[in-house]
Amino acid sequence: MGLFNDITNQAILTTLALSRQQETMIANNLANYDTPGFKASALSFQSQLAAALQQGPGAVAQVTGTVATDTGAMRSDGNSVDLTAQEAALAQAQLTYQTAVQAFNAKVTDIKIVTEGKPQ
Repeated sequence: MGLFNDITNQAILTTLALSRQQETMIANNLANYDTPGFKASALSFQSQLAAALQQGPGAVAQVTGTVATDTGAMRSDGNSVDLTAQEAALAQAQLTYQTAVQAFNAKVTDIKIVTEGKPQ
């Protein structure tokens, strides 16, 4: 296994990509808050990622998450976007993304220390 191809790096990359997809989906939901009949969608991937971590980097790379569409109507116009829930989901997705960025930066720092022989 190469220096950058371990399961931790793959988990970080997968988390970054899927967190970004979550944020994009939430942004779409928020943009359609006033669209009659619009149904909010959500992407979940954490449980799939946790299961894939037990199988190795190849399985982690294959995690795509699950998209669920809210088929219920919250308002009389048929729109299912719950503004409070979307804001909470966005905050969670942003925290997940930021955590993955910090983990990636820590790995890069560790590599620099090993290759350069000194801490930053």
